[in-house]
Amino acid sequence: MAQITLLGTGSAWSGPGRENTYFLVRGATTNLLIDCAGSPAQRLAQVGVSPAAIDHIILTHNHPDHIYGFPILMLNAWMAGRKNPLHVYGLKETVQSARALLRAVDSKAWPNFFKIKYHTVTPNSIQHLPQIGEFDVAATSSVHFVPTIALRVTERATGRAFAYSADTSPNPNIVEIAREAHFLLHEATTWNTPSEGHSSASEAGVIAAEAHVDELILLHVPPSVDPQKWREAAQQNFHGRVSVASDFDTYSF
Repeated sequence: MAQITLLGTGSAWSGPGRENTYFLVRGATTNLLIDCAGSPAQRLAQVGVSPAAIDHIILTHNHPDHIYGFPILMLNAWMAGRKNPLHVYGLKETVQSARALLRAVDSKAWPNFFKIKYHTVTPNSIQHLPQIGEFDVAATSSVHFVPTIALRVTERATGRAFAYSADTSPNPNIVEIAREAHFLLHEATTWNTPSEGHSSASEAGVIAAEAHVDELILLHVPPSVDPQKWREAAQQNFHGRVSVASDFDTYSF
């Protein structure tokens, strides 16, 4: 059974108990990182994973809270002895930003630095990425201030899946990619107030209900989050299980 570990669950302006939102997907043979905030090597160390063990990274968009840990993770993976190529997936704009971050820190000067293979994602409706270990991954467009992708990750052996909204206003693409998933990780930057480019807990509940997911997990939450208030807002529209995520929560699928 595969699992995800939430390395961070906070919004762009996060509080002292939360890192910005990103997480690790672990299979029997594959470590996939989705987004890359904060101090990833330290967070990974707390769950017993070396930075050199990350083989695939998907970056949903190029806002700082989702990408600024990328160069330090590459440095730490190199320092930890990584030799094999590492695969990075993202929209054209996001890949350009990732490359620019490494140029800014002069990564070409690191002796014997491993190769990074970039894969550009160009979803019109739903695009299937190349197979990532034992996972099938699909991407679709979110509605945010910059081009952004939402994701569905399926463990091939079991067919069980989860979906991740990334940063987005409510939109039907999220419903479609999340349909009948085991759980949906959906941003809830506000409680019950619409916010351009983002979703409220109440709106996340609507998406979860329309997608018929089993469980809704709220993340990308602000420093002022009141978990009970956020849950109740989502439960106005969604009658399955709802939780407000905390850093290092783990979910199996």
